[in-house]
Amino acid sequence: MHAATKLQDLHALRHAVRNLSERHDRPASRHGRLAFGISAIDAALHGGLTIGALHEVRCGFARDIGAATGFLSAILAGLSAQKHGRILWIDDPASSLDAGHLFPAGLAQLGLDPARFVIVRPVDLQGAMWAASEAVKCAGLTAIILHLKGNPAGFDMTATRRLMLRAQKNGVLTFLLRQSGAEEASAAATRWCVRPAPSNGAADFEPGIGMMRLSLVLERNRNGPTGQWSISWNHSKRAFEHVPEDFVSRLHSPADRPDSPPQMGQVVALERAS
Repeated sequence: MHAATKLQDLHALRHAVRNLSERHDRPASRHGRLAFGISAIDAALHGGLTIGALHEVRCGFARDIGAATGFLSAILAGLSAQKHGRILWIDDPASSLDAGHLFPAGLAQLGLDPARFVIVRPVDLQGAMWAASEAVKCAGLTAIILHLKGNPAGFDMTATRRLMLRAQKNGVLTFLLRQSGAEEASAAATRWCVRPAPSNGAADFEPGIGMMRLSLVLERNRNGPTGQWSISWNHSKRAFEHVPEDFVSRLHSPADRPDSPPQMGQVVALERAS
């Protein structure tokens, strides 16, 4: 065989492998997209979140898991208007130590029917991973959420790729909710970092807590640009809304606080006193 023929065969093989890899990595869009209703976010996502793909929602600190869960629940509320199947929520046992469990009344307040949720609480991480891997084969489910704590060694790139491929095949919107987790390599189509933001009072109760507001960072987007936005969730309209960047300046200053920190009392060396 001539050297030129070998070189052509090598180029053809590389081209075939590259096409195969891209086909596996690119989220399938034949199952449709879920729009946020905010033009800047939808433009970055080419119309919205790909249904039939794996997406990751994370928070850097355990204290922010409420914001991350609220963001994900709001997405599910929007999806519920399009699909009416069950929502499977799988909790890694380690995650409930800090985050607790889903509160049905809170889900209803966000616009979700708690009766549509099926909660799975395995005894260990391996059980949670197995439940998610098997559930994503069920095309009749509206969504699957795997809630993990941190970055466990047992949940690696191979595990996310398996979930991604099965989500693409069966058209199931699949989420990885990572509590107090750092950025790491993943096959997910998008990765979102969520932090809570100050909220103005509601129109009918200004001294109280208003609509949920979040600082949202799109850290990873396999098919487009990343970005950062301030958003809120209007549960009465079941819609996300963009929040102006200057809303923090309109918040009232705390009242009845001391102008200086109090003096510290005596410091007792307990080791010397004992």
